[in-house]
Amino acid sequence: MKNILIILSFLMSFNSFAQNKKSFLRDGNKLYADSSYNEAEMQYRKSLEKDQDYFNASFNLADAVYKQERYEESSALFDALKDNAPTETDLAKVYHNLGNSLVKEQKLEEAIDAYKSSLRINPKDKDTRHNLAITHKQKQQQEQENKDENKENKDEQEQDKDGENKEEEKENKEQEQNQENKENKEEKKESKPEEKKEEMSKETAEKMLEAIQQKEKELQEELQKKKVKGKRVKVLKDW
Repeated sequence: MKNILIILSFLMSFNSFAQNKKSFLRDGNKLYADSSYNEAEMQYRKSLEKDQDYFNASFNLADAVYKQERYEESSALFDALKDNAPTETDLAKVYHNLGNSLVKEQKLEEAIDAYKSSLRINPKDKDTRHNLAITHKQKQQQEQENKDENKENKDEQEQDKDGENKEEEKENKEQEQNQENKENKEEKKESKPEEKKEEMSKETAEKMLEAIQQKEKELQEELQKKKVKGKRVKVLKDW
């Protein structure tokens, strides 16, 4: 009798444990359906506290995190479920949702790989095939935009470089011309005054010499006149 009671108690406890994790899951699903994603997340986490390997709670938790736009976290959660999926169908769903989350992160190449993995398991999944086609097209557009942007940047750099070279060449020519004009001007300034100064000095010297000679001549003539007059003055008067 005692053994029977122990077994019944164990079964009741196990049943209560199972009901608790599923109850939290059901509550979370109701909140998720009402778009109360944060509250749903808390219920899923409570369910996982009861059983950390509970796949349905883990999968729905990743979905709730995704809906809250925490894409990096949701990608990590979906990625961790790849080894815990109980069936091939569940694994295909994991890869599909992982692809969606990676697209939101703009990790397009990784998203394409996730969609392809999902289609290898379930080739007839039209939603996954549709998402793969859209993501592949988006990746091509992104690559083309990057290519055009790189080309545009390269052209702008070349234009700027040509403009800088032309401007630098122009400045060098102007500097050379200014330097040449300055040197010529200084050369003329140095040579011309010296020639003028030399000519003026020679001319002035000649004039001064002529003036001295003329003065001396006039002085001699004056002295000569005085001598003649002196003789006349010195003649004795007849008293």
